[in-house]
Amino acid sequence: MAATNDQIQATIHRYVEVFSAGDKAGYLGLFADDATVEDPVGADVVRGPDGISAFWDGVRGMSPEIELQLTGAPRLAAGEAAFPMRAITTMGDAKMAVEIIDVMTFADDGRITSLRAFWDFADLAPYDG
Repeated sequence: MAATNDQIQATIHRYVEVFSAGDKAGYLGLFADDATVEDPVGADVVRGPDGISAFWDGVRGMSPEIELQLTGAPRLAAGEAAFPMRAITTMGDAKMAVEIIDVMTFADDGRITSLRAFWDFADLAPYDG
């Protein structure tokens, strides 16, 4: 049985929540054992718990505080989702933000099986929100 839309919505909201809170264990728990992450699209694809854990460490090493904000309703179809969000971080003394489109696929239990994040460092801009 495929993940329900309610399960997928819950996973997306939990993803935003735990990532923003800096909850690595919560973040890793959202992914299936064989999940992949390509963030941003075009970067090396990381696989499985060890790869996703190393990805988390790399991202948090660049900026320990990152807030994700959903900026529109997720669009769901056939066990997949695409949604817009914003990542806000502090770099030095400046608050910066980038707009992102995440595309995810989900296992039957609602865990993420793949994540592809569409964004580019060139789009990082000062944030005054």
